[in-house]
Amino acid sequence: MINKLEIAVSAVVILAVASTALAKDGGLPKVDVEYACHSSERAVSAVISVTTDIFTSCLDDENLAREQLDKNWATFPASDKARCIHPEEYLPAYVEWLTCLEMTRDVKEMRKGRPGPTSSDINECPVVRFLEDGTITSVNTAC
Repeated sequence: MINKLEIAVSAVVILAVASTALAKDGGLPKVDVEYACHSSERAVSAVISVTTDIFTSCLDDENLAREQLDKNWATFPASDKARCIHPEEYLPAYVEWLTCLEMTRDVKEMRKGRPGPTSSDINECPVVRFLEDGTITSVNTAC
């Protein structure tokens, strides 16, 4: 007999997989930015005393990042979305996702047309191997 805990765990796993699939192939997942910003505000206030409105600043940043993601969503490859978009993580954030997608895009662009590392480059650590289009194929950190 399946107990309630096993059913609940199964449901959570199915929802996490479904939301990840949505992030990779469908539209941008929804994030409760107010909850995330309130949590950030509490965490920062517990560590340091601040005079600025952290919640409003966070909310503005998240909304701007959401608008930018909505605008450029179709331009990001599915593989980059799979690497950067994780709605099942604690306090997911549009700013974090946008930064990851833009940095991934920019690094690939910088690597385009550059040859991969040669044997003389192997002394530098980490060794990152990539294709002509900038896609990383392997990273060796055991140098």
